[in-house]
Amino acid sequence: MKNKNKNAIARKKKEFRFHKIEMISNNKKISFGWHPAYVFLEKGNIYIYVSVTHSNSIKNGLVVKLKKNPNPKDIRDSYYVCEIKEDTKDRFRRRREGWLMDEEDDDAIRKLYQKLKKDDSADRT
Repeated sequence: MKNKNKNAIARKKKEFRFHKIEMISNNKKISFGWHPAYVFLEKGNIYIYVSVTHSNSIKNGLVVKLKKNPNPKDIRDSYYVCEIKEDTKDRFRRRREGWLMDEEDDDAIRKLYQKLKKDDSADRT
């Protein structure tokens, strides 16, 4: 049986949602709660996104400072994690109204996605 999402057409999105963060440790599911995510593509039942945080560093990862905090009610610096992730729609809450990604940041995230997608396809050959 074919995976529907593999053949689904990617649709551009520009929205923020809270994503449920969970981890499995010692065969036990550990929930870390909900964290903001910038969803920039939708492919079938899958959202493609980057995590957004206030932390200027994360363990084993790289963050990039956003030009402007996407939450209009928050003046603190915000960052996005340079890791493109995918997850099913049921692991997200409804869209955050009023949150907006700066166009330059959106372009940078999409370029990162294209670069990683290109690198991934080159690794397969």
